Amino acid sequence: MAFNENTRVKIPAILHLCRLGYTYLPLKQVINDESTNILTNIFIEQIQRINQDVDAIQAQRVLEDVSLKLDSEDLGKAFYEQLTATSGIRLIDFKDFSNNAFHVVTEYTFKNGEEEFRPDITLFINGMPLAIIEVKKPDNERGIMAETERMKTKRNQNQKFRKFINQFQIVVFSNNM
Repeated sequence: MAFNENTRVKIPAILHLCRLGYTYLPLKQVINDESTNILTNIFIEQIQRINQDVDAIQAQRVLEDVSLKLDSEDLGKAFYEQLTATSGIRLIDFKDFSNNAFHVVTEYTFKNGEEEFRPDITLFINGMPLAIIEVKKPDNERGIMAETERMKTKRNQNQKFRKFINQFQIVVFSNNM
């Protein structure tokens, strides 16, 4: 067996996430809004599940509202406030976490025009990409530091990635150490 980034870090991380309750979603099954990378079918379904009085049309409006908030120049503050709101239409059920849907995808592309990046692992809650994980094999000299620099200088500061960066609640770098 080859010992590389996939076998040493990525696959064990995905297996662990699946044991924690995440469902692995193959890329060919992804239905998303390309401007936000929100998994639209899962998002609409979950908004209706969490908010019993919301229909599909209202859930679609919530998706549009989320998209507008993600355009803000506030480092994701407006989205975070909507995400953590306990009144009105909720995006996550914090009272009964089992009402939420958890998915994990590998090599999920975040693209705007010609610009793109592809984190090793993307975690979704209710169809929203809220966390990304970049993995490097343990003996990759400067691997984690180089990836951190890339995130700071190329991705966070790129206006084309604003909607994506404003969504991420957690960014993890791991070399399985």
